[in-house]
Amino acid sequence: MTVVKRELLPDARVQLSAATCTFVYRRLRPGSLHVTITGDDRGDLGTAPLDEILMEFMRQKPIELFVDLRAATGAAVSVSDAWTKFFSNNQENLKRVSILVGSKIISLTVAIAQHLSRTGNLIQIYSDAETFDARVREATPA
Repeated sequence: MTVVKRELLPDARVQLSAATCTFVYRRLRPGSLHVTITGDDRGDLGTAPLDEILMEFMRQKPIELFVDLRAATGAAVSVSDAWTKFFSNNQENLKRVSILVGSKIISLTVAIAQHLSRTGNLIQIYSDAETFDARVREATPA
């Protein structure tokens, strides 16, 4: 059994980590959440990654979600399916989802989830880090 570690970092970010991946959550402002995912998500974190976003919905909705996957190396089919279902079931709680991809395989995985979630233009996929980072800066108070 894999141990899931949840830490509150000194700068108020929340970090979830397991054997092969790490998620870091940072509230940019009320209603805006930035998630950075690194490594290969094999599902070792269970529902914890999506539970963090659900907790943000309890604070404010809808939210704008930024997901940085530039350092992600893969995701199990079960993980991709869970995100697809999450987006589909929670589209009324999401203002916009901006996702930065860093590789072709991650881009394809996200594009499939985008299509299967049937959420229209809710999910925007970025392959250019500068454009994504600019969107994050726009959502962050000065």
